[in-house]
Amino acid sequence: MGFEVFERRGELKKTLVCAVFEGLCANAGRRILCDFSAGAKNFDGADLIAASAALAEKFLESGAAGRMGLAIPPSFVACAANYACLLAGVVPVNLNFTLGPVAAKSCVETAGISRMVSASPYREKISKANPSFPWTDSVLDAAEILASVPRARLDFWREKAARGPAEILSAFGLKELSGDPAKEGTLVFTSGSEGAPKAAVLTERNIIANCLQTKLCGLFEDGDVLLANLPIFHSFGLLFEVWYMAIAGQPTVSLASPLDIKSNIRAVRETRATAIIGSPTFFRAYIKHADPSDMASIRKAVAGAEKTPAGFHELWNGKFGDTYREGYGLTEATPVVGVNLPERDFGWYSTGSRKGSIGKLFPGMRAKILDPSTLEPLPFGERGLLALSGANVFAGYLDNPEATSAALKGGWLVTGDLSRLDGDGFLYIDGRLSRFSKIGGEMVPHATVEAALNSALGYSGSDVPELAISSRLDEGKGEALVLVAAADISLADAKDALRKAGISNLWMPKHLVRADAIPLLPSGKLDLKKLSELAKGR
Repeated sequence: MGFEVFERRGELKKTLVCAVFEGLCANAGRRILCDFSAGAKNFDGADLIAASAALAEKFLESGAAGRMGLAIPPSFVACAANYACLLAGVVPVNLNFTLGPVAAKSCVETAGISRMVSASPYREKISKANPSFPWTDSVLDAAEILASVPRARLDFWREKAARGPAEILSAFGLKELSGDPAKEGTLVFTSGSEGAPKAAVLTERNIIANCLQTKLCGLFEDGDVLLANLPIFHSFGLLFEVWYMAIAGQPTVSLASPLDIKSNIRAVRETRATAIIGSPTFFRAYIKHADPSDMASIRKAVAGAEKTPAGFHELWNGKFGDTYREGYGLTEATPVVGVNLPERDFGWYSTGSRKGSIGKLFPGMRAKILDPSTLEPLPFGERGLLALSGANVFAGYLDNPEATSAALKGGWLVTGDLSRLDGDGFLYIDGRLSRFSKIGGEMVPHATVEAALNSALGYSGSDVPELAISSRLDEGKGEALVLVAAADISLADAKDALRKAGISNLWMPKHLVRADAIPLLPSGKLDLKKLSELAKGR
């Protein structure tokens, strides 16, 4: 997909702080952010620059260095704090404040964070929901800092913004506009769906590249307003709600959480948002609670973070029109790899849409399918492990050479996703290798069994999953499927439903485990580690 052409793009040579403040200065007088959680307050590029510069001054006064932990949900303050870190020469690390005590402490220690930034009243809410969150001894309150900055100082920075990014950067001694391609831009901790979170090092070049890829492929068009509510401690939310907004000047409406569905629906209706991003799990709530008139302004609903369940695409479009756009990404690709888009030929790359696929690769990327056993390349159409290469592919896991060498092989990211590529360049994601069980020599996909059960038992429209499939070891056939159910269902009923749906006897769950709720991550994805523990009776 135009790999070599993309590699020559001049934008990839910039520093991240240069790219961000060029974008903000270009939109100094244009509204690009509506903080809906803060009373639908509107901010232009100059407002973000002034707040970022004022915060950066305080960060430097406090002796900030190295990496700084940020614990703030999507908001004006969160964006300003991230940009301020760049001006102050520190690396922003947006921390997952929903993790349990052991995982959260591990993230802080792995990143070497001794200083954090939060904002009232967010810190109070975080501490109430997660009393064990490992706050450092030094926590700066970005909201209090901004409230204390004299208006004259903010106006000073607005005036500099009007004269261009060089004025802002030089005020902080940042004169070098050409970037080091290996320079760390941020750390993003993996979701931990299969184990302890790992710190993925995303370079400044990675971030700029994925923003440029998003812009070039035309995912967002003139007049689009993006509803942004995903947590920015995950790469999907971070890319669009922090970096892309600034670099591309994308008008954005921020909300603190995707779970407050009433506020999100009201935000779409009142701001006339045209695009939303999220996972199918989060999108289910719109199907249940929103009327078509509420979502009339939406032109595209971009889904990622998990594979779209069978039938969900039709369910969404049946209620809200032809707006559902399935995509694919992963933290290690900063994160977006591809998405279904209108068919366009740009000469050196093209876009398109094909049912069942996640569209074509973003421009500037390469892909190949590998045999899971030998890692040798497979022909078009065959299923195997997806490997990716491109400027958006991460640098590795911080202080974890074993995990890095397992993921990066010869410049290629081996994703762990079972996939297929067709001859036209469309990519099909069949699921994580870990979400398949080898039963009697056959690879059985957990997600397919889940989808058949949800459809047959009427759970497809549920806000949260009522069941999930995992596995445990089996002496007879190697592995056996385990149905983990929060719904009141018997194993006999499940098997009967699957038989009527035409599912093979080999694919039938052999065991049933009751659960109060199906374990999910904050991103809406299944928590595969906890699911596996439930399935094994732990």
